[in-house]
Amino acid sequence: MIVLTVLATSFVLAFTPQVSATGRALGFVAQVLPTVPIKPAEWFTDTPERMEITYPLGDGRVGVADLYVPAGGGERSAVLFFLGVNPAGKDDERVVNVGNAIARTGIVVMIPWSELMAQRRVSGQEINDLVYGFEYLRTLSMVDGEKVGMAGFCVGSSLLLVAAQDERIRDDVTVVNSFAGYYDAKDLIASVVTHRRFYDGDSRQWQPDQLSTAVVRTHLLESVPDVAERQQIAQAIEDGSALPSGLSLEELSSEGRLVYDILHAPNIDEARRLIELLPPQSLDTLNNISPSTNINDLRARILVMHDRQDPLVPSEESRRLVDALQRRGDVYHTEFSFFDHLNPSSRVGYFELVREGSKLFGHIYQVMRELD
Repeated sequence: MIVLTVLATSFVLAFTPQVSATGRALGFVAQVLPTVPIKPAEWFTDTPERMEITYPLGDGRVGVADLYVPAGGGERSAVLFFLGVNPAGKDDERVVNVGNAIARTGIVVMIPWSELMAQRRVSGQEINDLVYGFEYLRTLSMVDGEKVGMAGFCVGSSLLLVAAQDERIRDDVTVVNSFAGYYDAKDLIASVVTHRRFYDGDSRQWQPDQLSTAVVRTHLLESVPDVAERQQIAQAIEDGSALPSGLSLEELSSEGRLVYDILHAPNIDEARRLIELLPPQSLDTLNNISPSTNINDLRARILVMHDRQDPLVPSEESRRLVDALQRRGDVYHTEFSFFDHLNPSSRVGYFELVREGSKLFGHIYQVMRELD
């Protein structure tokens, strides 16, 4: 009760006419943590307006996004928020709660939706679409074009980091908050297929989530040109069989055999070696969707979050991202131990909640400072 009282009092004191980063961070943390029963942001802010918008993409296509607009008028800072491979859907309670929680801090939130991502397919096309989305967000009348950042989950945060490197927008991106993203797509594949996480010369066992496994398999199978063989291999995987019924290893095409070998790689080094044998187009895609490829082209301030026990992307991926950015400085890194991937767990104990909640507040405070 003392903690809750302090939280509420701090929030009230921080909500001056010019909302401080402290107040906004406190309000957001209380709003998203299910174990915090009081929601001070709901006392002092009206419910944001949520609307579906469309905006132009390249080649005459049209993008679709949800826009969360804070109550009240005037220009606001804004965030392009990308969920990546999101099986939950746009109306999922957790997605809506996060959108509203950010908007209650006074920030306009744009959440673009991708058909390819809904199909668990990761494509370089997403990066170009994110650039268009960011440019559109900056033009909105309620947005301060000089205070626009990016934030994302998992694959979404990695694609945002790549988009933030694009010369069309890199000088305009204020901040990027990466939550549970990967640094190098090829390294992520190696971890998923071998069930190993690795960092700084050491590796240990890791059990990837079924979603990560499905996304990696889908991407690898797209390198098999024969559609019938691709479907056979996919069905065999679905059935839990090593090979398609009636086929031997010798009967697989060279592309099909390579995918089989990658999926059954015995260790990280062998997985990495085999991945480099993928067709040039597949390798180009993996390089194009990896923040590591052009990491030195980032101009924005980068903030990195990851849970140590994340089953979708090993936290070592974020560590390698931070290591690469340390040379230029201006990076803030927080590791947690109470997130079930993207959901703050409601099963943690009191002291762990206080400790990890304080770390979350400290991290979100950094984001709010950049957008204040």
